Amino acid sequence: MIEIAKEAAKYAGTYLQERFLQQLIPDEELHNDVKLPEDKESERRIIEVLHKHFPDHTIYSEEIGMVERKEDYLWIVDPLDGTNNYFIGYPYFSISLALQYKGDVILGVVYNPVASQMFWAEKGKGAFLNGKRLEVNKRDDLTRAVGTYIRGRNSVTKEQELEFTRPFVLKTKRLLRNIAPALDWCLLANGWLDYIVMQRSSIMDVAAGILIAQEAGALVTDWNGEIYHHEDFDKERLPSLVASNGVLHEKVRELISE
Repeated sequence: MIEIAKEAAKYAGTYLQERFLQQLIPDEELHNDVKLPEDKESERRIIEVLHKHFPDHTIYSEEIGMVERKEDYLWIVDPLDGTNNYFIGYPYFSISLALQYKGDVILGVVYNPVASQMFWAEKGKGAFLNGKRLEVNKRDDLTRAVGTYIRGRNSVTKEQELEFTRPFVLKTKRLLRNIAPALDWCLLANGWLDYIVMQRSSIMDVAAGILIAQEAGALVTDWNGEIYHHEDFDKERLPSLVASNGVLHEKVRELISE
């Protein structure tokens, strides 16, 4: 199944790469989002590949919603994570696919076509980037830590974001806001990031990335420190999480209450 997921991501990613830096015409432009026809074509390509090989699998994708089938398998698809970045020519976006079986995520693929980075993981089998096994770093100095902040598109106001992120900006080396969360989790998995704080963000965007990070050794909890376990997919669920290399975890989590 993992090879088919990578095939679908690559098929969609090839198209997105061809369209990247072209003069894109949005279907709709909102104050904090943009709708692109490239999203829909990427989605169409992914569904084409998945249903060719797994015609009885259910698919939930950002644009089309739920495509119901009878099997216990559910593909959670974001055909273009980082649409706003893509639209403005910022090369930080990806295709994200996670496979849920009986309520548990068993594989994840995140593909960055610009950098030809194929991240993937199968539960219990480790995480990989283009075949190289991934492992989180061992950084233990909070003042040298680089993290990223992920928030829901409409669930957190800009004022709340500024208030929440202030301690992280002041007490860690750098806090990024990349607006493409699937890749952020992969950067943590590869040791390039030290921590992630996520505030009321859709699980659709991050299901694959979370598994990849966990399989690379990342510690993922809720804000209270309880270990995160994937729950049966619900597009309305907006978890708030902390993730790290494990060594820094409590130091990072303490910043939430400041």
